[in-house]
This record gives sequence, C-alpha cells and structure tokens, in this order.
Amino acid sequence: MNKDTKKRSTTLRQLEDTARSLLYTNDSNRCRHFSFILYKNRLIATGMNCNKTHPLNLLNRKISKVTGEDYSEYKHTCSELNAILKLKRLTNIDTKKCTLVNIRFDRNDKVSLAKPCSSCDSLLQYHNFKQITWSTNNGDYISI
Repeated sequence: MNKDTKKRSTTLRQLEDTARSLLYTNDSNRCRHFSFILYKNRLIATGMNCNKTHPLNLLNRKISKVTGEDYSEYKHTCSELNAILKLKRLTNIDTKKCTLVNIRFDRNDKVSLAKPCSSCDSLLQYHNFKQITWSTNNGDYISI
C-alpha cells in the first residue's frame, strides 16, 4: 500500500471544523475520535467513539498489542464502526467507492494521531474502502 502524507486540504479543514462542532464541552472522554465517510467528496456518514457498546464488538475482537488483553467487552464503540453502521443503515452505497477520514482531538482540543486500531483496521480492510486517511500528531494526514 502506498502511504502519502498530505497537508490539510480544504476538505480536511472542513471535516476538522465539523468535528470541532461535535465536540462536547462536558465530555468525560480523554479524547474524541471522529470518522467521516465521503462519497464523491460529499459527507454521507459520521461516527464518533462513544461509551456505549455494540454487539458487533463481540464479533470484532479488540486485543491489546502490548499486553495481549482482550478488551472487547468494555463499554465503548470505535468511531469507524459507528460510521460504517450509519452508512449501511442509511444508504446502499458500496464502501469500495468511499473514502474514510479519521480525526482525533486530544484533551487540549488539538488534532492528534487517529490511526485505526488493529481491530478497526481489519474491519476497514473487510469493507475495502477506496482510501483511508487519518490525522497525525503534527496536523498532517496520512492516506493509504
């Protein structure tokens, strides 16, 4: 896979602004992840990490690369899964024609690293997105 580092384009800046508007001021989460699914450069689905769980978490196991601990049953759902569920529920657009963009804001509301976890990475490979882009710690974006 080819990895490209991109500076913020107009579309990415607009997605950052959209994500900032969705940030909760009284949120207890340490950071917020947002996933946006674009079709022909139009936003068609949005997802963000949340403290609720979903039955698909049990099918898509989450295992720590560092400790080997299985944390699939903890109460949370990743932003990628939320965005894909909304896409499938609301449209019949094939993910092979879509781009997924991940943006993360740290506790200081700065754009931070939003690379998908290993579980979400396998989920995204299964859905075979045309392009996957995520933010880095220095505000750039990486695409594969």
